[in-house]
Amino acid sequence: MTQAIGMAPGLSGLIMYVGSTDSAIFNSMATRTPLNAQLSSSWTWSPADPSTDNPYFQEFAAQGQNLFQAAGDSGKWTTSGTGAEIFPADDVYVTTVGGTDLDTSSAAGPWASETAWVDGGGGISPDKYAIPSWQTTAAAGCSSCSKTYRNAPDVAANANFTFYVCADQTTCTANEYGGTSFAAPMWAGFLALANQQGVANGNKTLGFINPSLYTIGEGSSYDSDFHDITSGSNGYSATTGYDLATGWGSPQAALINALTGSTVTNGFSLSASPSSVSIAQGGSGSSTITSTVSGTFDSAVTLTASGEPTGVTIGFSPTSITGTGTSSMSITVAASVAAGTYSIKVTGTSGSTVETTTVSLTVTGVNSGFTLSASPSTISIARSSSGTVTITSTVTGGFDSVITLSASGEGNQQSVSFSPTTITGAGSSTMKITVGRSASTGDHKITVTGKSGSITETTTVTLDVVR
Repeated sequence: MTQAIGMAPGLSGLIMYVGSTDSAIFNSMATRTPLNAQLSSSWTWSPADPSTDNPYFQEFAAQGQNLFQAAGDSGKWTTSGTGAEIFPADDVYVTTVGGTDLDTSSAAGPWASETAWVDGGGGISPDKYAIPSWQTTAAAGCSSCSKTYRNAPDVAANANFTFYVCADQTTCTANEYGGTSFAAPMWAGFLALANQQGVANGNKTLGFINPSLYTIGEGSSYDSDFHDITSGSNGYSATTGYDLATGWGSPQAALINALTGSTVTNGFSLSASPSSVSIAQGGSGSSTITSTVSGTFDSAVTLTASGEPTGVTIGFSPTSITGTGTSSMSITVAASVAAGTYSIKVTGTSGSTVETTTVSLTVTGVNSGFTLSASPSTISIARSSSGTVTITSTVTGGFDSVITLSASGEGNQQSVSFSPTTITGAGSSTMKITVGRSASTGDHKITVTGKSGSITETTTVTLDVVR
């Protein structure tokens, strides 16, 4: 709260949202009257739940709101994402704020220098969200960036332990607190200044500013709009231009003019999820195309596709998107299409504004599938005990779908479980067989079935129950 007020000391009000779940808080942000145009979040959690939260983030953008999200305080993100509490910092529909270490020329004096904060979060999306169209050019010029997945942070601000904090307006301490939780609300305060100027000039509040930030960052006025952070590291080195330590950098006052200029703020961007689709010859699949608007843009965006080979049919439902929204892209592959990978360009057109995104289509042969095997295929288990068998899936033809496992044929006082219960593509699962104390002795044949769509495969395990 103090950081937002410090950045915009003339704020007429500041709202704190308190709730028991992320969705409850975001819903309150999206429905409050009047709406708060600048939003800030310092929480991250796991597992990611974009299907729950993205509708709120998209609603924010459509309503002229922008959510600034702290990038985290544990250094660069790991690409595995295992157990990492990163979301929603790597989500496409938030503005992610990284950390810097700021020096001024004197106490309360002007900016002197800035380096990347060693603990600032940032990196390649651990949740593997597809790179948005507005980030592809910046990523192409960043050696550490992914060209496939979302990169973050987008911007940065001071986060080192240099803050002066007062508790309950009594005890005050210096240099004991820091983090991107301080940087994100400073950006929210900065946007309040930009929105104040924009509204004073007869414009609407800006909404989702990421497409504008990247347009500005790639433009000729970049060095006057941002402090480009070129030294320091969070595990990724800060470099000239966009990087995974500080994004585009920290704001300069001129950025307000750039954000509120009509040539920058009004527009849209396209993204595809998933951005890679695998379809067997003679089959079909789909991807969701999302249009995200910035500024006051609210025109219809007509969707078309190009680059698909002969025999591949593309459809959109609906065929156009107005404002921030989605369309389902259907892909039908004829049996005659040669196996291989094809790049399909999706183009959104609204008047003279044209944006694109890409869907990578992999066509697999008709023999794409899987087989199951059991090791050992025969197992002896005494009454009142258990044993395990490894069930392995071997794939052919590029098969990479989810296989659900089940068992049948087990006898009285015999139970079977799988861990995990599914296998994706080539992999294995541990089958546990538990035998009760009164189970019948002798051989019992257990059939293990793997099912994926219309494909069903089986293997058998012979269980010898002994006394």
